[in-house]
Amino acid sequence: MKISIIYVKQNKSKNAESFEQHFLNKLEKNNSIKMIPISIKKKFNSRALQIEEEGKAIWKQLNHKEELICFDKSGETMSSEKFSQIFYREGININLIIGGAFGLSEDIKKMANKIISFSDMEFSHEVFRVMLLEQLYRANCIFFNHPYHQN
Repeated sequence: MKISIIYVKQNKSKNAESFEQHFLNKLEKNNSIKMIPISIKKKFNSRALQIEEEGKAIWKQLNHKEELICFDKSGETMSSEKFSQIFYREGININLIIGGAFGLSEDIKKMANKIISFSDMEFSHEVFRVMLLEQLYRANCIFFNHPYHQN
């Protein structure tokens, strides 16, 4: 399976980077994972303009033939087992999208095959990426019946 994680880049701490790399190393045994940061350097007059520009930049990075899953607090919450079932369907490749500080553009969300929420709470981008990678690793362990995920 090929997974592309496309995210609006925020400042990155070295601690989060090492956690990300830890899970990426584990995931790469059974998957092809590509992290695609999007840098937006321009200052905007409004949140709406920023969200729109981030949406355009995300759109340019998408492989439009692959499934699109967005993360937004308005999305569906689910168990790790259900999350695993979504990712390990036969032969699918996935674009995973993490928006900027103000969320995802409506255009990107409308294109999504699924919108998932990890919580009603908000998390820093660094923490969320680590959580996403951990859940992807857990999904991998569920699928391959590895003891990391204990029932």
